[in-house]
Amino acid sequence: MDFSILNIILLVAYAGGILSLCIALAQTLRMLRAQGSPKMERVQMADWPTLDIVVPVKDEEGHIRECLASILAQDYPHKRIIVVNDRSRDGTAAQVEAMRAAHPEIQLVTITELPEGLYGKPHAVHQVRSLLTSEYVAFVDSDLHLAPACMKSLVHHLSSNAADWVAVMGKPQIFKFWERLLVPLLGAVTFAWYDPRKVSDPKWPDAVGSALMVARRSSYEAIDGHGCVIRTYDEDSELVRIAKRAGQKVSFLMTPDLFTQRHYGTLAATIRGITRTFIGGIKTIPRLLVTINALQFVSLLPLGVLVLFLALGQAGIDVPLREYWVGAAAFHLVVSTALALVIYRTADTHGKYALLHPLGSAMLIWVCIRAAIRLHRKDPITWRGTSY
Repeated sequence: MDFSILNIILLVAYAGGILSLCIALAQTLRMLRAQGSPKMERVQMADWPTLDIVVPVKDEEGHIRECLASILAQDYPHKRIIVVNDRSRDGTAAQVEAMRAAHPEIQLVTITELPEGLYGKPHAVHQVRSLLTSEYVAFVDSDLHLAPACMKSLVHHLSSNAADWVAVMGKPQIFKFWERLLVPLLGAVTFAWYDPRKVSDPKWPDAVGSALMVARRSSYEAIDGHGCVIRTYDEDSELVRIAKRAGQKVSFLMTPDLFTQRHYGTLAATIRGITRTFIGGIKTIPRLLVTINALQFVSLLPLGVLVLFLALGQAGIDVPLREYWVGAAAFHLVVSTALALVIYRTADTHGKYALLHPLGSAMLIWVCIRAAIRLHRKDPITWRGTSY
């Protein structure tokens, strides 16, 4: 094939890719508008239903009091708190006991063993199933800090929408450089694979769980509760998936005003955490390869094209349509940076990190490769000292 024809074909294909990125930016903006939080502070019900709040915890001595304090501060009239201490080796139980002395609505259940082949968190929650007696049940990860109106807001949302489940994405609590660079991009990758609008739509099989989920207890019991996911690593997403297959109505909300979620901290912990998330959430090597290709197209390709044509110009090599290639790459970089700005602002992270999105994408590509290698080797996943 003549080089000039090939050059035109490649340029047209590149323009098509940039157009698809523009569409993705527009779709992201529409999705965020559709997922905006209701005005939760004004919700009222004539008679608030009873609510059990289950908090699974493992080795959270330094943070469990903060989480429980935010649950105790809920403006909710009928609630019980069940803390499930899953084989903690630190002072977690002592911290919970200290809070129980002043707050008898807290109940502590301690798990001492994990049967072979089961996963810790779903197994632990399954052990307290017989203790659940309320009309609604909430599952709250121990790294969350809830706003005072959180539970009222979510129970009201379930009731007013005749829904069975609500899964909620809050605001990441991130402080370190690498967290601020990578965690918002992790969220973008998650919602690229699992569109929140499709999670809430019964016509689509898309399902993603979260660190905070609330359900009608009757709906939870109808699918066998956590017993149906006791051998599943990403049990929260699988619960949503099973609920949708059972014909239950699921709602997914992005509500940064309802809670914050503490993340990894150090670079090493961030890499480990995201690797684990990719393995459990993306699940397969082909999907990881698609993710790698998407990340490199969005963030790295425009820089690569600009550097390539700069190098060719310095070498005195003239490429036909050079000005179109450079213009397309420059526009590509503008669009990708605009998308990054939306992503980082949504995570309440300073917009300056959007300028570093090529670095963040390069890091995530490396994490994807790391996850793919571990999947290929069938390496175990280790979480809080337990390998699966």
